[in-house]
Amino acid sequence: MKVVSWNPADSLTQRAARAERQSSSQQALRRAAQEFEALFLQQMLTAMRGTVAESDLLGDRGAEKTFEYMLDEERSKDMAKAGGIGLGEVLYRQMLPFVPADD
Repeated sequence: MKVVSWNPADSLTQRAARAERQSSSQQALRRAAQEFEALFLQQMLTAMRGTVAESDLLGDRGAEKTFEYMLDEERSKDMAKAGGIGLGEVLYRQMLPFVPADD
């Protein structure tokens, strides 16, 4: 039986090496797919927040709502950058045949 070891740092270095070999069009496609995934995740987080019951106990929550929106936006960007739910990678792979390999 073969033992497989996994190191998250290896994954990041492999990703960085792949990014260096990509054309500028492919890199732009990857960024666009990642940004789309971040937008999708932000919408998902916003919808999830909408399911939580609100209370008027503390009065006006305008500032809190703004902070939550900004927090969800940054969290979704971080999640997408770390791999997210894989939507960005799927979009990238499906669109890659339509992008020139060299610029």
